Amino acid sequence: RLIEAQELLAGIEGVTVLIHDQQCAAEARRGRKRGTVAVPRQRVFINERICEGCGDCAQVSNCLSVQPVETAFGRKTRIDQTTCNLDFSCLEGDCPSFMTVTQPGRLRSWLGRIARTGRRRPARSRRGAPAATPAGLDDPVPAVPTEDLSLRIVGIGGTGVVTVSQVIGTAAMFDGYEVRGLDQIGLSQKAGPVVSDLRLGRTGAAATNRLGSGQADVLLAFDQLGAASPSGLSTADPQRTVVVGSTSQTPTGAMIAHPERAMPEPAELEAAIAAVTRADCRHWADAHQITEALFGNSVTANVFVVGMAVQAGALPLSPQSVEQAIELNGVATRSNIEAFRWGRAMVAEPEAVQAAAASGDSRRTRQAELDPELAARARAVAGTAGFDRPAAGGPDTEDGYRGTVDLELMARELCAYQSPRLAGDLLDFVETVAAADAERGDGSGRLARAAARGYFKLLAYKDEYEVARLMLDPEANAEARERAAATSGKVAWRLHPPILRALGMKAKISVPVAWTPAIRALAAMRRLRGTALDVFGYTAVRRAERALPGEYRAAVEHELALLGPDRYEAALGVAGLPETVRGYEHIKMAAIKQMREELAQA
Repeated sequence: RLIEAQELLAGIEGVTVLIHDQQCAAEARRGRKRGTVAVPRQRVFINERICEGCGDCAQVSNCLSVQPVETAFGRKTRIDQTTCNLDFSCLEGDCPSFMTVTQPGRLRSWLGRIARTGRRRPARSRRGAPAATPAGLDDPVPAVPTEDLSLRIVGIGGTGVVTVSQVIGTAAMFDGYEVRGLDQIGLSQKAGPVVSDLRLGRTGAAATNRLGSGQADVLLAFDQLGAASPSGLSTADPQRTVVVGSTSQTPTGAMIAHPERAMPEPAELEAAIAAVTRADCRHWADAHQITEALFGNSVTANVFVVGMAVQAGALPLSPQSVEQAIELNGVATRSNIEAFRWGRAMVAEPEAVQAAAASGDSRRTRQAELDPELAARARAVAGTAGFDRPAAGGPDTEDGYRGTVDLELMARELCAYQSPRLAGDLLDFVETVAAADAERGDGSGRLARAAARGYFKLLAYKDEYEVARLMLDPEANAEARERAAATSGKVAWRLHPPILRALGMKAKISVPVAWTPAIRALAAMRRLRGTALDVFGYTAVRRAERALPGEYRAAVEHELALLGPDRYEAALGVAGLPETVRGYEHIKMAAIKQMREELAQA
């Protein structure tokens, strides 16, 4: 009733005071980790194949755990299970890609495990059981002064930056340092910037606990984007500062709510940091990806980076003191010590760590069969169009798209979506564009790549039949099913069918996996798509989706007729318009309207 209270007070003259006392989500998450707050038995997952990456769920939930991810099919969305607050507000997003896994009560879960495995204790999943912790690591060689040392630690809220800072400070005291620290956390906001300064001294306590310009001996970059910001770079000095950090990308709130905004490339951020740090001591690793593969989650990513810093000599602390400080902290002691040792191994034996991480991630990409003749033609068209030649600066980064264009994958998907005829239609169109691009374009092949992506996106629109097909995709459901298997949970799809929406139902319904035969039958009915028997095809959004590929193709062919050096960028803009058509129902209709307006202007 907060809004009601504000409206009431707004009608009172003079100064009024409203006290709103509520536990914040970050504090609730800490309580769950410590066992003082009950953990909900439900988890939310996103089927990335169904997801359109429209950002609606992020806008509805205002949650930074709803993160964009780049895939072979463009930008999608996923739930970061490590930082999820478990308030489930993202389920209110108008999208059929959401799934839930509900764990039964303790008694039912215990009895189910006994009936299934004959064991009382659950076996750890492969992704949750890392390879043996590396042993026999060489002692690190200090690369920084060992008397007085200044550290700046840059990270994001909710990942334990302050805790790790205190662990380092405690370890330093065990090694005989006098320690002064300052945690600049601002508001307690998950994924907000957090900066911690530490001053370690053997000659006496430092005069101040805050670092000034160029005073950092060590920059620990738990978040690369934050480390490349003024707060991270201001204390660095190219003759003094060593840097150890993670290249893992954590998007900002603006990037989550607005899918068209892109995260800077790690190489770009690394170059900015390299300009103000020592060239002889820089160590980077994708800490989130490695710890996710080794442990099944990335909670210990920051401790992994600390291990790298100790082994690289950037932190002149004994490994024994750091492990003692971790034990004294008393939270997830075993996994944090293992992560610390794996971080040390990342510097001492990087190949062994990468091999262990690769074996820990057991997922494999499943691909449907493709007619050999069609596959050969797809490869030939791709070669002619130059799809196998990365653009300058990385794969297609200059035309606003991240990732390669796999024409054979697109053809395979269109065959599974409808028929080989539809795949042939795509190849015909791309071949036409590639010929014009090679003859009158700039030689980069950008126009052909953009046209291939755009036309494929419009041809494979996600109607009821396609959503049903992708709901059954084992790869897309792997994360949810792994969670269900590990917790004896039940998987359910969360849907808001347009038919029920038209009848006035405003909330999503939970569809259990017991409905799989019905979902499979609906997917098999895709042959009816576009025919008179297609009962779903009479809605306004389906009619618009069917008309859009023809409108787009006509617009691109119009640009090809006028193509020349002075028209190339304009043609590229038209070819890339389908990237803005995202979402479902009213969200997609608004995007289609905008695309048509831009086509008319072009």
